[in-house]
Amino acid sequence: MLDLEQVEIEADPAKGEFMEGFELPHESTFAVWLEQQRNELCRADARNRAATGMLHDYSRAVLDSLLPPITVLPFVHRTPGEAKSPLGALISEELVRHLSRSHAFCVTSYLASRQFDPHQVRPSDVYSVAGANYLVSGTVTVTGQQYRLQVDLHDTEREKVIWSREYRDALSGLTTGSSQALRDVTAQIGWTVVGEAVRLVGFRPLVKHDSHTLLMAAIALMQDMQLPQFNQAQEILSVLLEREAQHPVALTWMAMWHVMRVQKGFSKDRQLDAHLANQMVAGALSQDPSFSLALTVRGLISSHLMFRFDLAQDSYDLALKDNPNEALALLLKGTTHAYQNMPKEAVRLTDAARRLSPLGPQRYYFDAMSATANLGARDYARAISLADRSLQANPTFPSTLRTKAIALHETGHTDKARDVVQALLAVQPDFTITSYQRDYAASNAPFGKEWSRALRAAGVPA
Repeated sequence: MLDLEQVEIEADPAKGEFMEGFELPHESTFAVWLEQQRNELCRADARNRAATGMLHDYSRAVLDSLLPPITVLPFVHRTPGEAKSPLGALISEELVRHLSRSHAFCVTSYLASRQFDPHQVRPSDVYSVAGANYLVSGTVTVTGQQYRLQVDLHDTEREKVIWSREYRDALSGLTTGSSQALRDVTAQIGWTVVGEAVRLVGFRPLVKHDSHTLLMAAIALMQDMQLPQFNQAQEILSVLLEREAQHPVALTWMAMWHVMRVQKGFSKDRQLDAHLANQMVAGALSQDPSFSLALTVRGLISSHLMFRFDLAQDSYDLALKDNPNEALALLLKGTTHAYQNMPKEAVRLTDAARRLSPLGPQRYYFDAMSATANLGARDYARAISLADRSLQANPTFPSTLRTKAIALHETGHTDKARDVVQALLAVQPDFTITSYQRDYAASNAPFGKEWSRALRAAGVPA
């Protein structure tokens, strides 16, 4: 009889091998699923510890600490005779909302930014009082039903104007919340901050940079299809995690890096990357069980690496409950609906995600996933249009190339589809129909066989 008092358990018994010695069908997928179930138990424990005050406080203010701080001053209205018009204040307030929804900045509340007189304040004063590295100021003039914005982006610490640009739009867009000018301003600010971060990490030691600079540079570089740049993103995130150990934002983006390594065809061990991504997400959720971005990436792992679309939808729903404006959750929920043969809902959600104006380097990904949703809806013309838009920003993203090749074949443009497949194989020389059916979520959808036949006909090897 075994005397349990004489038995010593090494490591964590909750992480032991399940059914050791048994060979299970789809064992690698099962292993990822088992890990997610165990992580969910840890997450439940984290909620209990948070309720009793035993959890490290990663409040939303702390989560924002890794994002570049920015302040928007009230815009000055220069239309003669209307000095007291609220238009300048309205535009500034709407721009604050656009920047906040992007989740790329820590934005000073508009109510707090009104303390600064736009006619007299110096950028260094905003840096000292609000702690913002970036400042947006400007003027607005009105002609008929159109308005013109003159927007300046400042580096507050150095008191330098980074750029000054002019934008024009219809006044009606402000009242409906659909101002193209403000979307363009937001996108341009995002591109500028990301570009500056990438530039800075290229010539100074990583440890000398602010955490928000490291995060922005890593997010930008992980979109790259050049392996050295993509791997540099992991190096930057590792430095960030050394500095910000267990920070949910840093952990989540490291998880995203592992998922994208699989999606881009860079992974040499799909199961290991899935395992590491799961570990990172579990770590983020142990600190903040409701963190919407971490829940979204957990859903991405379920849908795109495990092909468990039901589990993915559960995670996306939790993410959207925490943050209804989590654009990535809307996007991936829509894409997963496409895989579940719900094309109308898929297109509706991916269109909604794109309207939330993701910033800078991620825009191509939103267009690529939206193209997939439209392909599932058999709207081939729109799928090609969105794929082309995605390819303008990132001409070598494999998912977009696959979508465009399938759509071209389905519309009878086989020769053009073959050209796209050649571009795909130049990026992923080992891509085959066998690997597509084994490794990609779309092949497990109801239209998977149809899309496989289209790719085969366009020249993808068996």
